[in-house]
Amino acid sequence: LPFSQFLPKRPPLRQITYLPIFYQVDYKSRQTEVGLDYGPPRAHLNEAKLIFREGKWEDENSSSPQQSRLQLCPSPLREKTSEILKKNKALLEENNYLKLQLELLIDMLTETTVQLHLLEKKVSAVMCCLSPQLPLSLSLSKKKKNP
Repeated sequence: LPFSQFLPKRPPLRQITYLPIFYQVDYKSRQTEVGLDYGPPRAHLNEAKLIFREGKWEDENSSSPQQSRLQLCPSPLREKTSEILKKNKALLEENNYLKLQLELLIDMLTETTVQLHLLEKKVSAVMCCLSPQLPLSLSLSKKKKNP
């Protein structure tokens, strides 16, 4: 067959499928109507009962999340973990401080650059007024050569 005679058949149109009403209802309504309240995930590991709250695994019996994470570790690991957590917090604070300083320096640089451009425009305007017969590039080059 020559290429000019190649005419493939069109595929059949897709049929529209409708989602059941169950999926169109928001989560809270489904939870109250159908009773899908499972609660937070729980796990039992080495006689420790864990519960997943606010994105972290915590000991079910503990009230504070920091305390529950440390209680799961043996004492030498607990000390090292608390030390690492303190260092991590200090480094995060220092990092935030340095980011703030960098932002401030960038703002200062932007401001001075704008001021420089404004001064250059003023100088070029004055140069044009003083010597209208010479192009700006020639007048500036003569000034640089003859200080």
